[in-house]
Amino acid sequence: MRKLNNNNVVALVSVRDLLRGRQANNLLENSLADSVRPWFSDWTNPEVTQALEELEQPASRERAAAYLGLEITAA
Repeated sequence: MRKLNNNNVVALVSVRDLLRGRQANNLLENSLADSVRPWFSDWTNPEVTQALEELEQPASRERAAAYLGLEITAA
């Protein structure tokens, strides 16, 4: 599903944490990183921080999600 956001079309996604059983549905694609960041608040290594930042970029999102153990699907 797509939603208009400030005259831009933004995809809705759902995300599932494959390692810890967390899930969030119907998120705006461009807010994905902010939505899952609290799930990794106990992780302080730079690789996790970098992967969270890469979730914001469509080109690197799939790789970042795999590193973090996340599954992203269209909502």
